[in-house]
Amino acid sequence: MTSRSVPLPGALLPVALATVLAACSASPAAVPAAVPAVEGQQIRFAADSRQLKVLRSEAAVAAAAGQLQLPARMAWDDTRTSYLRAPLSGQVAQLAAVPGQAVKAGQVLAWIASPEYGQIQAEGARGAAELRQATQELARVRELHAAGVASGRELDEAQTALAASRAEQARSQALMRGFGNGQHIDQRLPLRAPIDGVLVERNLSPGMSVGADSEKPLVVVSDPAHLWLLVDVPEHLAGRIHAGQPVQVTDATGATVQTRLEHVADYVDPETRVIQARAQIDNSARRFKAGQYLHAQLEWSMGEGVSVPADSVLLIDDQRVVFVEEAAGRFRRRDVQAEDIGNGRAWISHGVQPGEKVVVDGGLLLQQLLAQAPSPAAAGHGNTQAAR
Repeated sequence: MTSRSVPLPGALLPVALATVLAACSASPAAVPAAVPAVEGQQIRFAADSRQLKVLRSEAAVAAAAGQLQLPARMAWDDTRTSYLRAPLSGQVAQLAAVPGQAVKAGQVLAWIASPEYGQIQAEGARGAAELRQATQELARVRELHAAGVASGRELDEAQTALAASRAEQARSQALMRGFGNGQHIDQRLPLRAPIDGVLVERNLSPGMSVGADSEKPLVVVSDPAHLWLLVDVPEHLAGRIHAGQPVQVTDATGATVQTRLEHVADYVDPETRVIQARAQIDNSARRFKAGQYLHAQLEWSMGEGVSVPADSVLLIDDQRVVFVEEAAGRFRRRDVQAEDIGNGRAWISHGVQPGEKVVVDGGLLLQQLLAQAPSPAAAGHGNTQAAR
């Protein structure tokens, strides 16, 4: 359907024109919004500016100490933990312990059928036979030498052969003692617990092929009553974290466990850019599990400064800034030195005084107004042109 305009009768033109003008004057969109005044780093809004509705400020709070909330995880205490892998290749023949079972040092956790270990056992038996033979040969040569039948060279060779057999047998015996089953040849390699503890992890199943090149440990023996708390500290906070610093974590029930940092690493992880700090946790009540992720809170002394919402701090051209509400409708940008202290807060050492209000919501709007404002030189040039 084609639309077309219909001319109004001449008598109605004055009435229609008056109606349109009245409607335009009553429309809010027709009223130009008051433009904020920008002078240097200061922005002033008219009292009835609608832009003030998107700005929210909060007073800075004096803070000489605070809490850092940092990511952390629970891990086995390496001083009480053994990660076992198969020293030789083979197949799991039998499981001798179950996860959660208390074990003693030397106790067999699993048996592995290993032809390679059978060869070592055979070499040990052969070495024992060769040692007996070398011992008997030396005794015979000595008798012949005493009788003047054997030469001194033959005696020296027999002594050398015996010494070599003894060395080889000692090596074989030490190897079999290390593996723990050298009494007879059966190719059964025992996987023994090297320490007292609890079988906390088992990655074995009957018939499973295993080898020394396995990345994941086959069995983990540890003490679940003692865990390590590993805290990831951002590198910019490296100078503020030290051994002996109080740290606390909260379990699933909301109960808080207090401890202290025992060690802070002397290097920054090149991939994550964090420094790892460690504390020991008494886990006798089994509140925590190894591998569990949580947050750790560290108390630290910050010196004189203020605490503000972290959202009030903006990073503009590699400089941290805040907007301070100096009076109703009047804001000023200030350069500050700020650090994130967790829990949605930031600490400012210079640039803001306690009680001053900083803009929490709307800071980007204020920065945009500053960026769009003409420079003083450009403004002066424009006034000169206008005067002409």
